[in-house]
Amino acid sequence: MPEYLLYNSQLISKEEFNLTYDNRAFQYNDGFFDTLIYTQERIRFLADHMDRIRQALKILGMNYPAILSDTEKLAQTVAELIQENNLRTELIRVKVNIWRKTGGLFTPESDDVDVLISVKPQNIIPPLIQLAGFYEELPNRFTPFSFFKGPYALHYVQASLAKKRAGLDEMILLDEQGNISECLVANIFWIKNNRLFTPALETGCIAGIMRLNIFRAAQMLRLDVQESFFKQTDLLAADFIFTSNVTGLRPILFVGDQQFASQHALLPQLEKLVLAG
Repeated sequence: MPEYLLYNSQLISKEEFNLTYDNRAFQYNDGFFDTLIYTQERIRFLADHMDRIRQALKILGMNYPAILSDTEKLAQTVAELIQENNLRTELIRVKVNIWRKTGGLFTPESDDVDVLISVKPQNIIPPLIQLAGFYEELPNRFTPFSFFKGPYALHYVQASLAKKRAGLDEMILLDEQGNISECLVANIFWIKNNRLFTPALETGCIAGIMRLNIFRAAQMLRLDVQESFFKQTDLLAADFIFTSNVTGLRPILFVGDQQFASQHALLPQLEKLVLAG
């Protein structure tokens, strides 16, 4: 069965899609992407995703595309794309790639953008991360662009290769000062004495959508949340560690040879609130 994409609001087959050699995302990394989850006939946290996309477009000096201007219509369009691809899994990954239109060298000729939307079944993810380690070779760096993910992702690729070589299930990335920053495809949180801790955005971590909704849930639960700069020793002193991204919350059992709790009473409370949103 053919695979279909949505390219600049037009439904096309995967075979019809092609990029020219002068594509700006290919030549200059002049773009970014966002990953969303479709479940129970809706896009999870759609308004939050659109806010982050809007902020990314603004900081990159790109014009807001018409296809993203109406969230209700966008949700309907994604549902139709899913139907065209005959996807029936519980979780579907929706990827939105945006890049500046072709033209110019370092100086663009236009601020208009191309938008590619693709859908795939979300792979089954184990609910528990067995073994994580620290990645210290290439640090995260805070910039005006570090809150979203763009085509330039070499440090994530290299950290993923290091994870594979070491036989780990997750890597914990650090910033240039050795502070905890994030994991490969998720933000990181930990609990100590019923207080919630997570690295500040100034460590170069992604401004995760689930991260944002955990803050909201914590406020509803009246939890004390510390968002700051933390060293490895702070993390290793935790009672419980978990990661967060749009697919959900996942506890980490081991960091190196140190074991942590596989469950905490606060986790299901947070999950219930964030996944209801």
